[in-house]
Amino acid sequence: MKKFFFLFTIFFMLMQMKSFAQINLVPNGDFEVYDTCPGSVPGYDNTITYAIPWFQPYTPQGNSDYYNACDTTNITSVPSNWGGVQIAHSGLGYAGIICLYDIQSPTDYREYLEVELNDTLEAGHKYCVEFYTSRGEVGRYALSNIGIYFSDSIVQYSSPFFGVLTYAAQIQNPINNIVTDTSNWVLISNNFTANGGEKYLTIGSFTPKAQCNYLSIGSAINLVAYYYIDDVSVIDCSNTGIPDNNLSKDLELYPNPVKDLLTVKFGNSSNSFHDLSLSDLTGKIILQKHCTSEKEIQLDLSNYPPGMYFLRVEDGRGSITKKIVKGE
Repeated sequence: MKKFFFLFTIFFMLMQMKSFAQINLVPNGDFEVYDTCPGSVPGYDNTITYAIPWFQPYTPQGNSDYYNACDTTNITSVPSNWGGVQIAHSGLGYAGIICLYDIQSPTDYREYLEVELNDTLEAGHKYCVEFYTSRGEVGRYALSNIGIYFSDSIVQYSSPFFGVLTYAAQIQNPINNIVTDTSNWVLISNNFTANGGEKYLTIGSFTPKAQCNYLSIGSAINLVAYYYIDDVSVIDCSNTGIPDNNLSKDLELYPNPVKDLLTVKFGNSSNSFHDLSLSDLTGKIILQKHCTSEKEIQLDLSNYPPGMYFLRVEDGRGSITKKIVKGE
């Protein structure tokens, strides 16, 4: 009888673990897996299809971008590339797309990212969807109209030339949230209830140019809104029972740019530890700190030369990297 009770307990625990498991339905959502290193072919060569199995809806393939630190040219590499300077939100790679093109031009040029999900979405299930984005310094524009569209079948077209897709995206960045940040990654997230049958995910701007909420920032030559994309996830959260425990929402850094003391706050995190490491543009770690019960710490950066640094914070939930600018 004791043996039966023990086996039943183990079975129950396994079933509970299965029901609480959070499985990301997006293959290669962090853009770490590739079959060809961008920049390895002569010329400007970093098509998103290198980050298998991602592709772009417009055919032929070629314009939606993939960046990875495996390249050393500073054109298609990480953190420095054609789009600007940005460390990956996680790992070594990310994607990049033009979400808005020359406001005065009659051409409504757009780029998108698309991938087939690992499983078909189930009718009536609630899905928690998120991705991270950061504006590339290469473009003069910033906008709020960026989101994700889920479809039953593949989205593919060849005319008009890289034209805007006017689908009703189920996940949309709030209209008043113009993403201007070039230093940090911005989380875009929301939940939606599936109709059932959705199998493909497309990321980009689905709003016609005339209706876009945008700003013109700075004096960049390229009249575009260019955005990096990283860490895309779609999770069935109908019955997980798992509370929101997102590291990026708990973490707060200020001031940034910083002159001497950088304050790091861990917010409402219930995690018992945080590991911090600061690295320079070459990837060399120049400062490390292990925190246990602290909710707020200060890092003294006064002895480091002005420039750009990257702070990696890790706890029991995962890790996140933030760009830090050290001023004079």
